[in-house]
Amino acid sequence: MKRFLVSIACMAGVALLIGCGTTANSAEATAEQAAKVKQAIADRNFKIDVNFMYPLRGSSRNLTPDYSLEVRNDSLFSHLPYMGEARNLPYGGGVGLIFDEHITSYAQQQQRNNEYLLEIGVKNPEDSFVYTIRVFDNGKASVDVRSRLRDPISYSGELSF
Repeated sequence: MKRFLVSIACMAGVALLIGCGTTANSAEATAEQAAKVKQAIADRNFKIDVNFMYPLRGSSRNLTPDYSLEVRNDSLFSHLPYMGEARNLPYGGGVGLIFDEHITSYAQQQQRNNEYLLEIGVKNPEDSFVYTIRVFDNGKASVDVRSRLRDPISYSGELSF
Protein backbone atom coordinates (compact mmCIF):
# COMPACT_ATOMS: atom_id res chain seq x y z
CA MET A 1 0.00 0.00 0.00
CA LYS A 2 2.89 2.36 0.83
CA ARG A 3 4.45 1.69 -2.58
CA PHE A 4 1.15 2.54 -4.27
CA LEU A 5 0.87 5.87 -2.43
CA VAL A 6 4.52 6.74 -3.10
CA SER A 7 4.13 5.97 -6.82
CA ILE A 8 0.99 8.16 -7.02
CA ALA A 9 2.81 10.99 -5.24
CA CYS A 10 5.77 10.67 -7.66
CA MET A 11 3.49 10.72 -10.70
CA ALA A 12 1.70 13.80 -9.36
CA GLY A 13 5.05 15.53 -8.82
CA VAL A 14 6.20 14.71 -12.36
CA ALA A 15 2.89 15.96 -13.79
CA LEU A 16 3.26 19.17 -11.79
CA LEU A 17 6.80 19.74 -13.08
CA ILE A 18 5.72 19.09 -16.67
CA GLY A 19 2.79 21.46 -16.24
CA CYS A 20 5.03 24.23 -14.90
CA GLY A 21 7.48 23.79 -17.77
CA THR A 22 4.63 23.98 -20.27
CA THR A 23 3.34 27.17 -18.66
CA ALA A 24 6.76 28.81 -18.88
CA ASN A 25 7.11 27.77 -22.53
CA SER A 26 3.57 28.93 -23.22
CA ALA A 27 4.23 32.37 -21.71
CA GLU A 28 7.43 32.65 -23.72
CA ALA A 29 5.63 31.66 -26.94
CA THR A 30 2.85 34.15 -26.21
CA ALA A 31 5.35 36.97 -25.69
CA GLU A 32 7.18 36.02 -28.90
CA GLN A 33 3.89 35.99 -30.86
CA ALA A 34 2.95 39.42 -29.44
CA ALA A 35 6.34 40.83 -30.50
CA LYS A 36 5.88 39.48 -34.04
CA VAL A 37 2.41 41.02 -34.29
CA LYS A 38 3.64 44.39 -32.98
CA GLN A 39 6.53 44.43 -35.45
CA ALA A 40 4.31 43.47 -38.42
CA ILE A 41 1.82 46.24 -37.59
CA ALA A 42 4.61 48.80 -37.09
CA ASP A 43 6.22 47.84 -40.42
CA ARG A 44 2.86 47.92 -42.26
CA ASN A 45 3.76 44.53 -43.64
CA PHE A 46 1.32 41.77 -42.74
CA LYS A 47 -1.08 39.25 -44.24
CA ILE A 48 -4.34 38.03 -42.76
CA ASP A 49 -5.47 34.59 -43.90
CA VAL A 50 -9.25 34.88 -43.79
CA ASN A 51 -11.19 31.78 -42.76
CA PHE A 52 -14.70 33.05 -42.00
CA MET A 53 -17.08 35.56 -43.61
CA TYR A 54 -20.05 37.31 -41.99
CA PRO A 55 -22.31 39.00 -44.59
CA LEU A 56 -24.89 41.56 -43.50
CA ARG A 57 -27.68 39.44 -44.98
CA GLY A 58 -27.57 35.67 -44.76
CA SER A 59 -25.58 33.23 -42.71
CA SER A 60 -21.87 33.22 -41.99
CA ARG A 61 -19.67 30.98 -44.07
CA ASN A 62 -16.46 29.09 -43.61
CA LEU A 63 -13.90 29.96 -46.31
CA THR A 64 -11.20 28.02 -48.07
CA PRO A 65 -7.59 29.04 -47.39
CA ASP A 66 -7.45 30.92 -50.72
CA TYR A 67 -8.70 34.24 -49.31
CA SER A 68 -6.53 36.87 -47.68
CA LEU A 69 -5.95 40.53 -47.01
CA GLU A 70 -2.44 41.88 -47.20
CA VAL A 71 -0.90 45.24 -46.35
CA ARG A 72 2.53 46.00 -47.78
CA ASN A 73 3.81 49.51 -47.08
CA ASP A 74 1.42 51.78 -49.01
CA SER A 75 -0.62 49.09 -50.80
CA LEU A 76 -3.59 46.89 -49.91
CA PHE A 77 -4.04 43.51 -51.58
CA SER A 78 -7.65 42.49 -51.03
CA HIS A 79 -8.55 38.97 -52.14
CA LEU A 80 -11.86 38.53 -50.34
CA PRO A 81 -15.18 37.05 -51.44
CA TYR A 82 -18.26 39.26 -51.27
CA MET A 83 -21.88 38.42 -50.51
CA GLY A 84 -24.45 41.15 -50.20
CA GLU A 85 -26.43 43.80 -51.97
CA ALA A 86 -24.58 46.12 -54.33
CA ARG A 87 -25.80 49.25 -56.12
CA ASN A 88 -24.67 50.98 -59.35
CA LEU A 89 -21.99 48.49 -60.30
CA PRO A 90 -20.72 47.51 -63.75
CA TYR A 91 -22.49 44.70 -65.56
CA GLY A 92 -21.42 41.36 -64.10
CA GLY A 93 -20.78 42.79 -60.62
CA GLY A 94 -17.34 44.26 -61.18
CA VAL A 95 -14.26 43.18 -59.27
CA GLY A 96 -15.87 43.16 -55.82
CA LEU A 97 -13.28 42.94 -53.06
CA ILE A 98 -10.59 41.37 -55.22
CA PHE A 99 -8.12 44.12 -56.11
CA ASP A 100 -4.67 45.55 -55.41
CA GLU A 101 -4.62 49.32 -54.79
CA HIS A 102 -2.66 52.08 -53.08
CA ILE A 103 -3.83 53.06 -49.62
CA THR A 104 -5.43 56.54 -49.55
CA SER A 105 -5.70 56.84 -45.75
CA TYR A 106 -4.20 54.91 -42.86
CA ALA A 107 -4.84 55.31 -39.13
CA GLN A 108 -3.45 53.06 -36.42
CA GLN A 109 -3.88 52.97 -32.67
CA GLN A 110 -3.27 50.53 -29.89
CA GLN A 111 -6.63 50.02 -28.21
CA ARG A 112 -5.56 47.98 -25.23
CA ASN A 113 -2.43 46.14 -24.32
CA ASN A 114 -3.32 43.28 -26.67
CA GLU A 115 -5.27 44.90 -29.52
CA TYR A 116 -4.43 47.11 -32.50
CA LEU A 117 -7.06 49.02 -34.44
CA LEU A 118 -6.30 49.95 -38.05
CA GLU A 119 -8.50 51.95 -40.37
CA ILE A 120 -7.44 51.82 -44.01
CA GLY A 121 -9.06 53.74 -46.86
CA VAL A 122 -8.75 52.47 -50.45
CA LYS A 123 -10.26 53.46 -53.79
CA ASN A 124 -10.51 51.39 -56.94
CA PRO A 125 -12.14 52.42 -60.24
CA GLU A 126 -15.53 51.11 -59.07
CA ASP A 127 -15.88 52.20 -55.45
CA SER A 128 -14.17 53.48 -52.30
CA PHE A 129 -13.69 51.27 -49.24
CA VAL A 130 -12.82 51.56 -45.57
CA TYR A 131 -11.23 48.47 -43.99
CA THR A 132 -11.38 48.44 -40.19
CA ILE A 133 -8.98 45.80 -38.93
CA ARG A 134 -8.57 44.60 -35.36
CA VAL A 135 -5.45 42.56 -34.67
CA PHE A 136 -4.79 40.88 -31.34
CA ASP A 137 -1.45 39.85 -29.80
CA ASN A 138 -2.23 36.19 -30.42
CA GLY A 139 -2.41 36.85 -34.18
CA LYS A 140 -6.21 36.62 -34.48
CA ALA A 141 -7.81 39.34 -36.59
CA SER A 142 -11.19 40.67 -37.65
CA VAL A 143 -11.84 42.76 -40.75
CA ASP A 144 -14.89 44.96 -41.35
CA VAL A 145 -15.35 46.39 -44.86
CA ARG A 146 -17.61 49.34 -45.66
CA SER A 147 -18.11 50.90 -49.06
CA ARG A 148 -20.33 53.45 -50.76
CA LEU A 149 -22.02 50.99 -53.15
CA ARG A 150 -22.13 47.70 -51.23
CA ASP A 151 -23.53 46.32 -48.00
CA PRO A 152 -20.93 46.07 -45.23
CA ILE A 153 -19.33 42.69 -44.62
CA SER A 154 -17.01 41.25 -41.96
CA TYR A 155 -14.34 38.56 -41.91
CA SER A 156 -12.18 36.80 -39.33
CA GLY A 157 -8.84 35.11 -39.64
CA GLU A 158 -5.29 35.28 -38.39
CA LEU A 159 -1.95 36.77 -39.28
CA SER A 160 0.48 34.58 -41.15
CA PHE A 161 4.20 35.09 -40.68
